[in-house]
Amino acid sequence: MRGATQGPEVSLEQVLESRDQRAQDQRQWLARGGVLVCMTLNMPGPRKRFPLADAAFRQGERLLEDQLAGGGLAVLERQEMDRPAGLEYFLRVQGRPDQAKDCALALEERPPLGRLLDIDVFDQDGRQISRRQLGRPPRQCLLCPRPAAECARSRAHGIQAAAEKAISLMNEYFDGQFVQFCASQAQRALLHEAACGPKPGLVDNRNSGAHRDMDQFSFLNSAAALGEYFRQAAWQGVRFKGPPEELLARLRPLGLAAEREMRAATGGANTHKGAIFSLGVLCGGAGLLYGRGGPLCPERLLTLGGRIAASAAGDFNRAGEDTAGRRLYRQMGAQGARGQAAAGFPGAKLALEALDQCLSRGFGWNAACCGALCALMAQTEDTNLLHRGGREGLEYVRWKARGIWENLSSEETFLSQMAALDTLLTDQNLSPGGCADLLATALFARFVSAWTE
Repeated sequence: MRGATQGPEVSLEQVLESRDQRAQDQRQWLARGGVLVCMTLNMPGPRKRFPLADAAFRQGERLLEDQLAGGGLAVLERQEMDRPAGLEYFLRVQGRPDQAKDCALALEERPPLGRLLDIDVFDQDGRQISRRQLGRPPRQCLLCPRPAAECARSRAHGIQAAAEKAISLMNEYFDGQFVQFCASQAQRALLHEAACGPKPGLVDNRNSGAHRDMDQFSFLNSAAALGEYFRQAAWQGVRFKGPPEELLARLRPLGLAAEREMRAATGGANTHKGAIFSLGVLCGGAGLLYGRGGPLCPERLLTLGGRIAASAAGDFNRAGEDTAGRRLYRQMGAQGARGQAAAGFPGAKLALEALDQCLSRGFGWNAACCGALCALMAQTEDTNLLHRGGREGLEYVRWKARGIWENLSSEETFLSQMAALDTLLTDQNLSPGGCADLLATALFARFVSAWTE
């Protein structure tokens, strides 16, 4: 939808015909009683109808109805008028005309989309309620602080400049809607991962697994603290104009700040460090796909994430703090979250397949998420397990998870087996935290792909 601005030009005759038809329709609606509210889109220039403008107008319809409902005004009748010179929306409402006009002004003054909506209100006698009657200043020009009517009379700005500004405001609105959706789906993925269980050796609502410094509320607090990070990562993707391989440099500073937010929210616990990296890359990737008009599907997003994160595989060879991850790389060649991301998130793709397999068997959502986790545990080189139990501990967990996954039976039996494995891993201080991050990554790819304009 973003940037979809191709459409036919309308003639002055068509504009005047639409105006005459609108006046005729207004008289007919007023005869039925109530207060009349009419909305049009202020789209300068000869192109009035194109996909972006129609989508923006229909968002305006929903916002107007919400505004009227919030003001206590009941809608008696509504209709969208489809005209060559632009869509129009008629509503007949019950209430005082000044209340309806106040609601209309509140929406018209709400940036960015409200700036483009023209909303007229008529009382039961057909008199139009003006801004002046409510003591409000004239409407401001789109391009300068002066009154819009004054700039229109003097032709202070060219039609092209005004049209470009209108399209910019529409894109700004939809961009904002997308990045907010993207951030909420990243948080949703973290919350679903935290909520599902039993998760062997991991924190869930039953216990804290092999972790002594955190509980389920630590993960909820961390997820709540990361929303702005995910939003900013998506914004970077939407606005980025270069090749995907260069986007990571824009995302890294945001990720470092997010780690500080995480530790502040959890009292220092490392709940989501791997997920911060992976989900930040994918939020940026989702923004990139959206901004460039590409289809937003899990496979495409995860593959693009690999291109964005490609350079991260070389981090272990650069100077920096001697972390547990660097030591594992030197000792065993394990690359953890960076390696998964640079490879295009094969673990997340595996988890999505396993999730669908469980759902197709009739598993509920909780059990399906646990099933995806089990499939990951059976195959993933989890650096958390390597750190806690070495190669032997990793292979032990893989062997146990593989036995459960390859003999998957009923949901009840499966969850019982996962609970028993939880006890074993907790007793041995083993935690497949990398697999948990990959589960959240897979869930995000699934959730964010549901975006519709």
